[in-house]
Amino acid sequence: MKNVLKENWKFLLLVLIGGLIGGYCVGLYSYDLLSPEQLKQIQEQNVTKEMLGLASMLQYSITFGLVLAIIGIFLSKKINLWNKFKVDKKAIITTTIITIIVALILFPGDKLLFGSMNTWIAEQYTVKPTIYKMIAGLLVGGIIEEVMMRLFFMSLIVFIISKILKKKEIPTMVFIIANVFAALLFSAGHLPSTATMTTLTPIIVFRCFLFNGGIGLAFGYLYRKYNIRYAMISHAFSHLIADILMLIFI
Repeated sequence: MKNVLKENWKFLLLVLIGGLIGGYCVGLYSYDLLSPEQLKQIQEQNVTKEMLGLASMLQYSITFGLVLAIIGIFLSKKINLWNKFKVDKKAIITTTIITIIVALILFPGDKLLFGSMNTWIAEQYTVKPTIYKMIAGLLVGGIIEEVMMRLFFMSLIVFIISKILKKKEIPTMVFIIANVFAALLFSAGHLPSTATMTTLTPIIVFRCFLFNGGIGLAFGYLYRKYNIRYAMISHAFSHLIADILMLIFI
């Protein structure tokens, strides 16, 4: 434990700061999305916007952030996916291409494709993103979600399967399978929050798994092929670019 903290304190500090700032913004942004009925319920319980932000901040920085990051580092070392970050030309090019494609899928891709099929989706692109949403996407999306889904969960699946197979060399297919499972979980994880805002119609569910699943696979590829930090960079900046495009064109 001491070695992990000592050797990776910069990475863990990044996770902590990302969780603190991003988590607080998630809480504030979530408060703004509450329906009148939901808002009335939490106000009756004397829950303020700031309290929701603080609760979200602690959850994302400690539970989803530091705890899973430390476990994830242990697991990724066991499956030989944890290594020092290095500047790699091929990795930079691949990450840039994936980032731009994902950003365009988020906006205007989602609006043009699914916005024409569902009024709720179309309505999401009638309002410019708030600063809370942008920071949440950059930090929680880019850092914390990658810690949760790739560094922890994807590594855990690979570790479990490798123990079952009892092979010294982990087959590439194991990493691919783990990536698919992590992408599916990443998609499913968006459904509960979506359900609080709209009805989960077949179109909504299909959109969730198509976009989030496909995007998750791309980030998982960057993690396996290069480094978890490249997955974080791609995830963070794809949100940022999409939000900037929304600010410009909405």
